[in-house]
Order: sequence, then structure tokens, then C-alpha cells
Amino acid sequence: MHFIAFLTDWGTASYYVGIAKSVMKQINPGVEIIDITHDIQPFNIREAMYILQRTFPDFPSGTIFCSVVDYGVGTERFPIAVELINGSFLVGPDNGTFTLLFEQYPVKKTVLLQNPSSFFRLSPSYTFHGRDIFAPVSARISMGIPLEHFGPIINNFQTLSVNRPNLHHHTITGEIAFCDRFGNIETNIPGQLLNNFELQPGDPLSIVMNGRSFDAVFFEAYGMLKKGQILVHTDSSGFVEIAVNQGNAKEVLLGNKGIDINQISITLKKN
Repeated sequence: MHFIAFLTDWGTASYYVGIAKSVMKQINPGVEIIDITHDIQPFNIREAMYILQRTFPDFPSGTIFCSVVDYGVGTERFPIAVELINGSFLVGPDNGTFTLLFEQYPVKKTVLLQNPSSFFRLSPSYTFHGRDIFAPVSARISMGIPLEHFGPIINNFQTLSVNRPNLHHHTITGEIAFCDRFGNIETNIPGQLLNNFELQPGDPLSIVMNGRSFDAVFFEAYGMLKKGQILVHTDSSGFVEIAVNQGNAKEVLLGNKGIDINQISITLKKN
């Protein structure tokens, strides 16, 4: 059985998610749809990019990832479907959301979604391609319809710039990927880079972020340090996370004034 893993920035207070899932089920009643999240920050394709990177390994090969964070809906940006060598598929707008997956997993083929017979409506809405293009195409892929049915093969796609993680002279640099609902700061730094510091539980670290420096402690679990202390560890997806025990790291380290966290650099040093 194929899964459709569904990710959007639509939220659940409106009807958009329900309609898109109804379209998928009308086309393939037997398909199983798994909601990754629908709470991506509106229009934040970088957050969607990082969430897809983290969730992809926990789904079986053959999964269809329908990702609709689409601030350019109805404009000249292209709708695409991608088949990866491992048998999984990506469906969504060509706006950079799939950047990290393209880098980590070989692409078998990419097509431009141009065949109106595969859409939910022959004349798709200018503002709801999630319902009219991406949902029905995802459902048809789950039925085994080959990508060539949906449009011509293309060889180029959009990518986003990323501040690549780097280790240099006992200093690790990277960027903020996103912040979760607890205010934990998720970075793009692989936890394996921390191994170079040869850290022991309780070792002090220095964090430099947004022009400010903070003292932190290395522990693998939140409850191992005092309430309010800043923690650095490797999260469940294998990336460095910055947290505050029973607190909100985003507010403590970045403030609560609605700062744009996209591409904010992070530096970690062993004290």
C-alpha cells in the first residue's frame, strides 16, 4: 500500500485540508493519507524544506509526499512531481521546498504537471492548486499511474540557499531550521558534529546567535538540568537542538518580537 504524506501551511481551522483529502479519496478510496503537519508557518518554504528532510527517513519507500506551501500559487512557478530512485515521490510547487531531498536522495525523473485530465477540475482554480492539481496527482500516483502521464519530463528545478553546517577550529556553525511548538530551536547541524567536541554530560558550551552570546550545557535529556537552563543536545531526528528546560528557547535566545528566524546563523563553541 502507498501512503500519501500530506504537509501544508493551511492550518486546520479552515476547510482546505478536508477538501484536499476528500479529492484524494474520491480518486483512490483505498489510499492511506498521513498528515505530517498543516501548521507550517504561512508561506515559510524553508520550514517546510527542513520538516520534509526530517520526516522523509521515517516513511517507507514508495511514499508520496504531497507538500503544498505555495505562496506563488497561480503565478508562473511550476507544479511538479518527482520520482526518487528509492521509489518515493514528491508532489508540489517548484519553489525550493524539496531542496534538501534533492541533495540527499537521487532523482529518477521530474515532470511538469500539465495534463488537465489528471486534475480534479479541467480548469484549476488560480488559488487552490492543492485541491485541483497536487491532491489528485498524488492520488493517481498512489494508483500506479506513471509520471509521464502527467506531463513532460524536465531537468531543472528551484533550490534554496542554505548556510551549510561547518566544523572549524573547535567551532561549529549552521543555521536555524525552525522552532517547534515548545520553542525549541531546531538547527541544521548534524548531531554527529558534536562528537568532535568529545562532550561529557554537563560540559559547558557557548552559543552565538543573532549577535548575542549565551551559556549552555550539554545534556541528552531535558530533565537532567535545572529549570530555565539552556540545553544543547542531539534531537530525535539526529540534529542539534537548543532548548530551555521547561521554558521557551526561542523567547530566551531570540526574543518574542516576531523575529524572522530564516537563515539566522548559529555558532557553537566548547568552553
